[in-house]
Amino acid sequence: MNLIFRKGLSKGERFFSIEELSELLSVSKTTIREAIRSLEQLHFVEVKQGKGIYLAVDPKSLGKNIAQLRSATEMAREAGIDLQTLSWEVREMKADLFLAEKLGVRRETPLVLFTRVRGFDDEVVLYLEDVLPKELVADFTPLDWQGSLFEALEKRGISVSHSIAKIIPYIPEGKIKEKLKLTEVVPFLLLEHLLFDVNGKVVAFSKDYYNSKYFHFEVVRKRI
Repeated sequence: MNLIFRKGLSKGERFFSIEELSELLSVSKTTIREAIRSLEQLHFVEVKQGKGIYLAVDPKSLGKNIAQLRSATEMAREAGIDLQTLSWEVREMKADLFLAEKLGVRRETPLVLFTRVRGFDDEVVLYLEDVLPKELVADFTPLDWQGSLFEALEKRGISVSHSIAKIIPYIPEGKIKEKLKLTEVVPFLLLEHLLFDVNGKVVAFSKDYYNSKYFHFEVVRKRI
């Protein structure tokens, strides 16, 4: 998958041959064939007998049904991408009126603002901001902060059940643009949402900024 991204291949393009992949990745042809079969089962590639291997989807998109609540780590993992935390920061704060209403806590309640820049091969894929009650993350380790927030919370018996989200087109500017180290105009998709646990209690107020170069989302719309 990382090789596909680096080469900038698109849907319908001819992929490398078994022999070329074996040489490029320094693994056996048997291993390559198994990997291609797996990608074929996921409908990611199409093997045309006598012609070669072709990409069956747009690999530049990590798009998922937006009605399904998945972490960026989960989406990237399903696409075979090793999503890395390029930088992260944790800052303590007190709940103002806005955040108190969002999180369902009293004003001045201790909170934590958790921000991350995530990507692969030094390419920024998304920027995440999460505000949570401090009590939920008091025993977080550096490893917890750098990985999936959903998985870190689940380790502590907190399962994120659903969210209510707003979808907003966004062009990074100011401090966010600086954090993302962007030198050109790049459109992002902002998902601003409240995360709830299985009991309907608010867990976090989050802002997820998705690089449109790598993400798109799909939704099924029905006439009623």
